[in-house]
Amino acid sequence: MIRPRPGLHLPLAAFALFASLQPLAGCAAPEAPPDEVLRRAFPDQVAAVLSVGPGFLRSGGGIERAAAARHGGVAVSLPAEGSEAIVFELAGGATLRVREVGAGGEAMLAERAVVYRRAGGSSFWTATPDGVEEWLLLDAEAVRRDAPVAAWEVEGGALAARDGAIEIADAAGAVRLRVTAPAAYAAGGREVDARLAARGGRIELFVDAEGEQVLVDPEWVPAGSMGFGRRRHAMAELGTRLLVAGGLNQESAKLRTVEIYDPTDGTWSPPAEPGNEMRTPRADHAIAALHDGRLLAVGGDVGPMGSTYELYDPEDNTWGPESPPAMGVVAPLYHQTVTVLPAEHAITAGDVLIVGGTSDLNSYTPQPYVFRFFESTDTMTRDPDREIARTMHAATRLAMGEILVTGGYDGKASGLRSTELYDPATNTWAPGPMMRSERYQHTATLLQDGDVLVVGHSSGAEIYTPGAPGPGAFSEAGSFENSNRYRHSATRLPNGCVLVAGGQWAGITFADTWLYDPVTKGWTGARPLIAARSFHTATLLDDGSVLITGGEYRDVAEIRRAHATSERYVLGQAGETCGAGCECQTGSCVDGVCCDTACEGACDACAEAAGASADGTCSAVTGRACDDGNDCTSDDTCDAGTCAGEADDAATCDDRNPCTRDACSGGECVGTPDDTAACEGQGICTISACRGGACVVEAITCEATDECHTDGACDEATGACVPRKKVDGAPCEGDGMCLGGRCDHVAAPATSSSSQGGERGDGGAGGGVSPPQEEGGPSCACRVAGPAAPGGGAAALLLTAAAAASRAVRRRRRPCPALAAPQRW
Repeated sequence: MIRPRPGLHLPLAAFALFASLQPLAGCAAPEAPPDEVLRRAFPDQVAAVLSVGPGFLRSGGGIERAAAARHGGVAVSLPAEGSEAIVFELAGGATLRVREVGAGGEAMLAERAVVYRRAGGSSFWTATPDGVEEWLLLDAEAVRRDAPVAAWEVEGGALAARDGAIEIADAAGAVRLRVTAPAAYAAGGREVDARLAARGGRIELFVDAEGEQVLVDPEWVPAGSMGFGRRRHAMAELGTRLLVAGGLNQESAKLRTVEIYDPTDGTWSPPAEPGNEMRTPRADHAIAALHDGRLLAVGGDVGPMGSTYELYDPEDNTWGPESPPAMGVVAPLYHQTVTVLPAEHAITAGDVLIVGGTSDLNSYTPQPYVFRFFESTDTMTRDPDREIARTMHAATRLAMGEILVTGGYDGKASGLRSTELYDPATNTWAPGPMMRSERYQHTATLLQDGDVLVVGHSSGAEIYTPGAPGPGAFSEAGSFENSNRYRHSATRLPNGCVLVAGGQWAGITFADTWLYDPVTKGWTGARPLIAARSFHTATLLDDGSVLITGGEYRDVAEIRRAHATSERYVLGQAGETCGAGCECQTGSCVDGVCCDTACEGACDACAEAAGASADGTCSAVTGRACDDGNDCTSDDTCDAGTCAGEADDAATCDDRNPCTRDACSGGECVGTPDDTAACEGQGICTISACRGGACVVEAITCEATDECHTDGACDEATGACVPRKKVDGAPCEGDGMCLGGRCDHVAAPATSSSSQGGERGDGGAGGGVSPPQEEGGPSCACRVAGPAAPGGGAAALLLTAAAAASRAVRRRRRPCPALAAPQRW
């Protein structure tokens, strides 16, 4: 059952009770019908009481479910009169008759619930997928802490209290029904504790409240039970059925017994002799289904080497062979991994890969062994040891056939982060990536997309993503409460989510369950197990449910005990209440119910209260307010699944163009070009501007600074303009020429060929050269003729001085051009 969550309840359609809702004959008419009292006192729980399940129909002299229970469920007939018995038809042909003490009067139908008046309140019965759920609405004066607030008398079964529930067993001693009280609320919705007690053939209900109105939720669900309590057992598929074998019993002794579960009727039964017992007692072993239909049981015993494995043949119903061929070494007997390899590699790589383990149930000393089993010869061979010894590790067959081995115990009081990859196609091992955390007694579950979800022993989960090529990598996968648990189970569901159930940590055994959604990469708390379990098994059945079997719990004296019970975790069907998509068989939770499709449209609904034709059926909606995504419409409304609104020219809009002025016209957003608007797109070497209703981006140009440079380019790193020098010798102003990016003016040719000039070292007229100016500087000083110039000596000095005077006059008339700054537009 999915518990009601605040904020997730659907609005209820207001309508009167059916005509059959009548007051109890001979009593004064109440002030209000029971459902009206419920609505006023517990508004947050109303939907869970009145609006879930398939409902009921009047049939003959009683009331029947509107839809049959699922396979393994309980057939229930409610009476037409409250003082009569409720009849449970259980698996195996057993019948239970249950009378609620104090109930009476004619049955009434209120939405999907059946209502009876009772002393001190009312009882509401709702159909669940597997059984029935009762909600007791009790008046304040009927509620006391020191006395039962309700009681039921049971005929046809033996009652026993276990783990806070009442188990009802048939004449053969098999537990067929469990009664729990998982929720109770005081006035205003405050949660209070509730408990059940068994006194002979009577079930009594107590609540932790006094003198205040309460709503309590007893639930009656089927409970399959094995013939033996088992923990540390093993399970394997046997066609459409499941086989469980071995384990530790209540006294922690190893079992050799075998039982088979039939999911069609939810019953357990042993095979006929001799298949009802393995040849060797085993615990913490493994069972694998071979390609030919036989089962291979490996390890878990302390017998001679010849007994470390055996085979079950379902056709002959025998365990054997009598003496398997010796392996030549002492094999790891506990906590190893057993993985069936792809059939195409059976000849070279074998059919089953067996890795690691320990030779002692309690010492946990890891071993580096690797074995292979060949079903064609029923023999087991030993491979070279691995470099890393592992026990309590995990092995997962990847989508491409490789085997990923993760973590394990290192024998030094800590876990391993290392991983390894085995490729059966090449029969080779390779190191894998390191996990983010140390882990052992964890789980590693293959997801639909080929990734692997790793959970347990360390806080938080992680995801392995295979490499292409390469070893792949691990990444975080979120966390949930007590995610460092171990000896839990993890099962991939048909909707792609993963169910993590039970487990233990620090001596505490858990009953909670969690769902991982690989799409959202988030965790959601789901309904708890009927019983807290660790060291159990969890197996996906063909109908999409998960069978959770046996396991360990601690009694009041903190002694480890073994469950004989099993339970099925069932995904919600279309129309059943939900809080997240992972809770539904389809993976879609819409309007608070499991939906037949994703149903994501703005004008789609999947619950009657939201406008759907039926709960669980995605339907096009008419008349509901919506948003058509158009700024230029108002009063948007759904019409047969389409969202449309009326044109609203007074509305404001934005056509997402920064270079237009926008206005609504005829229900459309119309933009007028606005060249005064600013637009984005300007970079360090570009500028942008609106032109003709579009944002135009242009490169910044850098003009030449003088006659000895050409136009430059913008530096993308700094935004500065970088001019380009002209080639040396290019003409420049007057009689000058460009040298190194500067305009130099050379003196007129002289007649003297003296080579004396320039030998003075005083910088005088003897031929010194003026130092060059920094490029881009303000000076236009020119270099005078040096010693190599024709016509040195005194004559040259006079000519040079005259020429310098003439140029000085010209410079005063025409200023020297300075380096210009970059031009920006």
